[in-house]
Amino acid sequence: MDNKFAPVVIFTFNRPDHLTKLVDSLKANKECSKTDLIVFCDGAKNGKQDVDNQNVIQIINNISGFAIVKKIFRETNYGLARNIIEGLNWVFAEYETAIVLEDDLLVSPYFLSYMNRAFDYYSDKNVFSIAGYSPRVQFPSDYQYTTYSVMRNCSWGWGTWRNRWNQTDFDVKDFAEFISDKNQRRAFNKAGSDLWPMLLKQQCGEINSWSIRFCYSAFKASMPTIYPTKSYIENNGADGSGTNVKSTSRYVTALCDKPIEQVFCPPQESCSEIISSFKRTYDCSLIRQLINYIKLQKYLITR
Repeated sequence: MDNKFAPVVIFTFNRPDHLTKLVDSLKANKECSKTDLIVFCDGAKNGKQDVDNQNVIQIINNISGFAIVKKIFRETNYGLARNIIEGLNWVFAEYETAIVLEDDLLVSPYFLSYMNRAFDYYSDKNVFSIAGYSPRVQFPSDYQYTTYSVMRNCSWGWGTWRNRWNQTDFDVKDFAEFISDKNQRRAFNKAGSDLWPMLLKQQCGEINSWSIRFCYSAFKASMPTIYPTKSYIENNGADGSGTNVKSTSRYVTALCDKPIEQVFCPPQESCSEIISSFKRTYDCSLIRQLINYIKLQKYLITR
């Protein structure tokens, strides 16, 4: 479908207050009325969730202010990973690009402008995805760009293209080769010491994450994610209401509250000072790193 603006895809589940705040923040973007909105609402697991989900469904049915609103209500509980993977497969059958949000996020009034401009600029460049969120990163005083490049995807307000999404190997077919190679593990962890341990947990069935598999496919393709120097996303789910992020102030960042003249960085330009600062947000503690190493050795011995 030809459309000047990328569609926004929201994945939501049993948090009506969070969804209302997200939609309200999207409506503060002037591009909203020309943007298609697609909402995937997961099914409830139990009676308590069903009550909350009925409130979510009511909110979705009353959403207005977008070019088109498409609503997909799951009859059963898919879980986040399946909902996103199958949902985006459905979206990319029609659209070339997509902006992806979960219901626990808030967006800046300049989020849609930034995302669409980034899509245009990086469409023919070696980039896997665009991030809307940025952790608190220290930048060199002479840094001239409004974006930076990292070999790690962002799952908090992000976007990608159909041809990048379709490169993702959600089966991670070469995992055995990767996890046995110390150099590959070290390279993957350059943007956070939690990365290969998350992939190991995914492949061992301890977690179910679409994001770490998407991240690994980007790593294998040597295609970075582009982050903004000023965050266009606030994670409202670090309040303990979500299933994947516990209550913490670790990821708190201020929303970009004014328009910025974008100076996009070259995709392969990597600043070691920025990467080191970025990495500290996601690095595991020394105790956790030791636990992960022991888990790795057990896996390598028993597989």
